[in-house]
Amino acid sequence: MDAARDEFAARGCSVLAVAQAKPEFLAHYLARHTYSVAFASDPERGAYRAFGLERTPFRTFLRPRVLLGYVAGMVRGFAPQQPYQGEDVFQLGGDFVLDRSGRTLFAYRSKDPTDRPAVSRLLAALPSSPPMP
Repeated sequence: MDAARDEFAARGCSVLAVAQAKPEFLAHYLARHTYSVAFASDPERGAYRAFGLERTPFRTFLRPRVLLGYVAGMVRGFAPQQPYQGEDVFQLGGDFVLDRSGRTLFAYRSKDPTDRPAVSRLLAALPSSPPMP
């Protein structure tokens, strides 16, 4: 999402990444990594529940697709990290497009930790009319 931020901005949209990390852990992480999208801390996972995001069982991590996803990430330089205090590694994520009134235009609930929609699917969910000034 970070790489596509400008594409969303050109369409009059903002991107918000929600993390389950406590604010101090998220601040520490963001101090070591550079992102152009905004982040919000949700350690109680209220947004996760509100959007119907579920937890996955341990066996999900043993699926070939998930294992290959992690290997692909490591090849790109993303080393697995020890979970931080309070992190629920079984909590699944999702991607959502909301309009200005909060109506959901697109909802994608991940089926496993490596399952994400293509950015093109998110962009396709945006209204085709140009943004209002």
